[in-house]
Amino acid sequence: GNDMSQPKIPLTADTIDAAWLNQAFDGSVATITNVRAERLGEGVGLLGEVTRLHLSYAANSSGPQPPSMIAKCQAAAPGNVFMSQAMGFYERESAFYKQFSQSINLRVPYCYYTDVDPAGAPYIVLLEEITNPRMVDQVAGANFDDSAAILDQAVKLHSHFWDNELLWSLSWLPPMNNPLYRAAREMAEPKLETFIATWSPHVEADTMQWMRELTPKYPDMVDWWVEQGNATFSHTDFRADNFLFGGSAGEGVVTVLDFQLSARHVGMWDVANFLGQSVTIENRREWEQTLVRRYYDGLISAGVPNYSWDRCWRDYRYCLLHQAWSQVAVSDIDPGNDRGRALLHAMITRVFAAAHDLQSGDLLNEF
Repeated sequence: GNDMSQPKIPLTADTIDAAWLNQAFDGSVATITNVRAERLGEGVGLLGEVTRLHLSYAANSSGPQPPSMIAKCQAAAPGNVFMSQAMGFYERESAFYKQFSQSINLRVPYCYYTDVDPAGAPYIVLLEEITNPRMVDQVAGANFDDSAAILDQAVKLHSHFWDNELLWSLSWLPPMNNPLYRAAREMAEPKLETFIATWSPHVEADTMQWMRELTPKYPDMVDWWVEQGNATFSHTDFRADNFLFGGSAGEGVVTVLDFQLSARHVGMWDVANFLGQSVTIENRREWEQTLVRRYYDGLISAGVPNYSWDRCWRDYRYCLLHQAWSQVAVSDIDPGNDRGRALLHAMITRVFAAAHDLQSGDLLNEF
């Protein structure tokens, strides 16, 4: 919460000054004398603003002196702030970094400071900047080795929280059938026919029929998911843009970013999300059996109990159906620029192709 010792949460990063930072850090870094904000690129941070802070320090002060940090603040567009408040996106990210940025067996940016208003916005997260990383271009699609390395991070994340007391203690982490997610049916209904008309030329016909059948049943499906058990901490935005390779984190290290959309859900969501949208259709067809199996074997070696290979593969097929449908629910979000449009086209055509290839529609009669 916001007691007297915590400075007022800035609405935008360019209002952050040295005095504000020194109060926030309270001696955990050296005394800051100057700060310069540099807005990071277009297409970064639809739900929030991402800014690099360049920092200068007093000559005689002791403590760490990171030359830069990444600041995440609420979105510029009021509609996006409202949605993020309603969904608790900022609260989730702030809580994750506050609780786990130092303790989890997953490389995430170190969090220097975070706070979120009890109303769910505004919020601030000040993170370590991983400098000079290599990134994967999601539009071009990840290669096999990078895909394997990214799915190994999913094993670390999911096995740490697999249906255990730690998972169930996270009151800020919503289940997949929370009321706001169940209401996605109402979000999708008015967009469904436009989506079908727009995307039918680009995807298999059977998948569009599944979208029609699934829409009225969507709340039943998320309830069904929760009844299936095997819940864990799902990142739920497990796409190539959210991983950094190497750089200041260390050779061969994969850093995982962006926990705003985290939910309590099956781990396979993240695997299907990555393979279904961040790998080309041809490569996914060639690699999915190997990579899903690698993930499964990783879970079993990490000690995950009572999870069969059949259940794992069924979860994969289900998640692809669900993720294809999710594109309908968010189909009026403005992609913003050319790269955004190219990314949207890749994500939709890839995930619909995957659902078709795996005949995920067979599962519609389960719920």
